[in-house]
Amino acid sequence: MKGMILISAYNSADTLPGVLTGLKEYPSLDILLVDDGSTDATARIARSYGIRTIRHEQNLGKGAALQNGFRYAAEKHYAFVITHDADAQHPPESISDLLSLHEKYPRAVLLGKRTRSRNMPWPRRTSNAISAFLISRRTHRNIYDAQCGFRLIPRPYYAWKCSERKGFIFESEMLICFADNGIDLKFVPIPTLYYGNGQSRMTYFYTTFGFISMYISSFFKNYRKMNNDLP
Repeated sequence: MKGMILISAYNSADTLPGVLTGLKEYPSLDILLVDDGSTDATARIARSYGIRTIRHEQNLGKGAALQNGFRYAAEKHYAFVITHDADAQHPPESISDLLSLHEKYPRAVLLGKRTRSRNMPWPRRTSNAISAFLISRRTHRNIYDAQCGFRLIPRPYYAWKCSERKGFIFESEMLICFADNGIDLKFVPIPTLYYGNGQSRMTYFYTTFGFISMYISSFFKNYRKMNNDLP
């Protein structure tokens, strides 16, 4: 059983070639790219590199892209999925750190951990600190970076119905789901990188209210009940 790198991408034609070139260092891992309704050459570039690509005809949100990729991974019985963004924020060389830690803790979910340095735009530093504080309080875990999408998720966790949210909030609710099920969470320090002017695909107003809605409703959900296939 091998692992898979899952790339969620939206209008990433500028950064995708560099990301895919870096991922060539891991020939033992399959790569799947989910193009979430890009209007640029994202899908064409991925296919030119020989990358298996699933394309959404319209932009559905990062959560929807990840869910689609997780379904594919479950159908193909991959041992784990590494989620990796297409915007050059996740250094491909850090995948070796994930793989080394996975060998030591094969049943843990591994999370990238960035520092809130000046390399991170101030709106992101603020939202990152607040979300990390709230998710830590909710899960009773010390989660420094709740927004980093660089993760290694073993089977069967990635196939769990943790959340049906289609946007960025999906990743935060996954953390609550894993914690409520007693899954071990380990952290891998990675550099804080932002390409170009540091703008994010995240819409702050929409994402803020989405996070608040998810956070409040999480106290009334039974995440264990939806995951009866605990390993």
